[in-house]
Amino acid sequence: MNKKPRGDSKLDALTPEQQELLAEWLTIENVTYAEARTRVQDQFGVSTTASALQSFYSRFAAPWKYARAHGEAENFASLMEGKFDAASIKRAKQLAFEALTSPQPDLKTARALFKLIGDSAKTTIAKERLALDDRKVKLLEAKAALADKATAIVNNHEISEEEQAAQMRALFRM
Repeated sequence: MNKKPRGDSKLDALTPEQQELLAEWLTIENVTYAEARTRVQDQFGVSTTASALQSFYSRFAAPWKYARAHGEAENFASLMEGKFDAASIKRAKQLAFEALTSPQPDLKTARALFKLIGDSAKTTIAKERLALDDRKVKLLEAKAALADKATAIVNNHEISEEEQAAQMRALFRM
C-alpha cells in the first residue's frame, strides 16, 4: 500500500511535462536514482532524495508507464489491417516484454500484443504465399500459351515438316 505523498513534495510540485520527463528517465531510460537526482537538480533546479524518487516512481512513473504501454497497445490494435512495419513490430515486442516483466504484470496487454505480433507474421507469410501463387499462375499461363501455339503449328498441315520444325525452334527459342 502506497503512503500518501507529503504535502510539500518537491516532485509533486513539478509541472506535468517535467513529471513525464522524470517518469521517462526512470522507466524508459532506466536511469538510477542517483542519476535521476542529478538530472532533476540540473534540469529542474530541484533538490530531491532517492526515497522521494522511489515514492514518485511507485505513485506516478510506474502507472504512467503502464498507461502509456496500454495506449500504445490500443494504437497497435487499430492497425490490425496488416500494415505493420518492422519498427512497429519491434515496439510491440518491447511493450509485451515490459508488460510481463513489470512489478505488476499486465497479462491482458501482453496477450494482445503477442496476438498482434503473431497476426502480423501470419499476414506477412500469407502475402508472400499469394505473391508466389500469382507467379505460378503467370508461368502456367505462359506455358499453356506456348503449348497452344505448338499444337497449332503441329496441326497446320498446309506447311511442310521443315517449316513446322523451324517455327517450333523459333517458338521455343524465346
